[in-house]
This record gives sequence, C-alpha cells and structure tokens, in this order.
Amino acid sequence: MITNDAVEEACTEVSEYSQDQMAEEFARFFKAQPDLCDFVVELTTDSEQRIQELSLFLSYMVFKAVEKTQAVGLASVSAARIEEAFRESEGWIEKINEANNPELQTSILSSLATDSEPFLLQYIISEINEPLEDGSQLGDEQKGEVFFVLKTVISTLSRSSLEETEKPTQG
Repeated sequence: MITNDAVEEACTEVSEYSQDQMAEEFARFFKAQPDLCDFVVELTTDSEQRIQELSLFLSYMVFKAVEKTQAVGLASVSAARIEEAFRESEGWIEKINEANNPELQTSILSSLATDSEPFLLQYIISEINEPLEDGSQLGDEQKGEVFFVLKTVISTLSRSSLEETEKPTQG
C-alpha cells in the first residue's frame, strides 16, 4: 500500500520543481510508462484540454508516489494490465450506478478504501475538488471522468508495484 507519507513526499517534491524540472519529469514519466500515458490521453481525447491536462498531471503524481515506495524503478505497465484495471473500474462504477439506495452506495464506496489505495484515492478526490489554476471548478461529470481515469491508473500502478515487491529474488 502507498502510504500517506509517500503521497505527501511526492507532493512536496513536485511543488518545488521549476518549469524545466517539471517538463523533464513529464518526459521521464512518458518514457517510463508509455502505455499508461497513451491510455490517459486516449481516454480523455474528447474531453476539454483542462480535463486531459489534469488527468495526466494526477497520473504523474500517482506514478511519483508509487515510485517513492519502490527500492528499484517501477516497471513499465503493459496495455493488458491497463485494460484489466480499466474493466475493474468500469465494473465498480456500474455497481455504484446500479445501487438504488444510499446505504448500498455508501457500502460500495467504503469497500473502495479497503480494496485499493486509500491515500492515493483521498489525494485524487481532494485535488479534483480544488479550484483549477484559472479559479474555475470542475462539474460533477468532469470530476467523475477524472476520478474514473485515475482509479484505473492507481489500480494499474499499485498492482504493478505490489507484484514487483512480491517477486522472489534470484540468487
């Protein structure tokens, strides 16, 4: 699990980047996770530019936080792994949409915290509820879109991180 400390450390580090450093970091992110970046761009291609930019930035932040927990570099995730996480996220969203009563919706939402990365999800939720740089707010549908993309990114990267740490060492 990605700790709150890792999320805060990533946020602090990124907040101190110059524009050049940020550009270098994005280039590194795109090189390290090309399939994931393509997925985010593809999924948000019909959205407003600010939705695409926010989704990419938050994806980078998730990548940075997951990276903080790794002793070695985070392996590039495959398109198949991303597709699997995407289908899981779709299923989760469908369950919420099909839930007719508030108690069931609350139950489904609370299960999210136990079966994924609560600190990363908490960070994403707080970020999509913040005003954008231009002072505007995202609408509920836009927040949902960004959340869906990031839920998939978190599932993909955290699962990849978990598998890397569970691999037996060769000796």
